[in-house]
Amino acid sequence: MKKTILLAAILASINLAHGATLNWTAANIYQPGTTTASADYVGYLFIIDQSSDFGAKTTTVDNITSLISSHGDFSEFVAATGKTVNGRLSGATGYNGTNFQAGDTLTAFAVIFDASDPSSAKNYIVTASKTASWRGSTGAQTLGFGSQANATWTPVPEPSTAVLALAGLALLLKRRRA
Repeated sequence: MKKTILLAAILASINLAHGATLNWTAANIYQPGTTTASADYVGYLFIIDQSSDFGAKTTTVDNITSLISSHGDFSEFVAATGKTVNGRLSGATGYNGTNFQAGDTLTAFAVIFDASDPSSAKNYIVTASKTASWRGSTGAQTLGFGSQANATWTPVPEPSTAVLALAGLALLLKRRRA
C-alpha cells in the first residue's frame, strides 16, 4: 500500500513540475501573388530581446534581412524552425522546463520562405515582432504573429545579382582613385 501511495505522489508531482513553454504561430500564409494556402514552406523564429539567455542569440530584423539579401548564413540566430501546413505555421521552440520564470519576457519575429529550403526560395515574409511574458514558471505562452494574408513577399536576390553589384562597386571605386 505504501508503494502505491508513493507512486501516486511521484506521478502527481511530475504533472505539476511541467515547466513553461513557448510556442509560435502564423496563419493565412499564401503562395506569393495568390490566395492559395502554402504547403511545405519553412519559417524561422528570431529573438530580438530576452530577459534571460534562453539559448539563442539575439538579432535584429535588419541583420537577418541583410544576411538573406547577401545569401549569408543566419543559422546562428535561429531560435526555432517550423513548416507550413495548409497555410498555417506553428511550432514549439523547445524552450521549456526551467527556462522561463515569473517576469521573463521574450520579443521575436519570424521569417517565412516560399520553399522548404531557404536556398531555393524566391521570396520571403518578415512578420511583425511580438512579445511573450510569463507570470510563472509553468504554462505555455504563444507568440501569435497572426494573419499573413496581406503580408508583402520580398524577393530573394539572385546570388549573381549581388556579385555583379559588388563588382560594379569595385570598378566605381577604382575609377575614382584614378
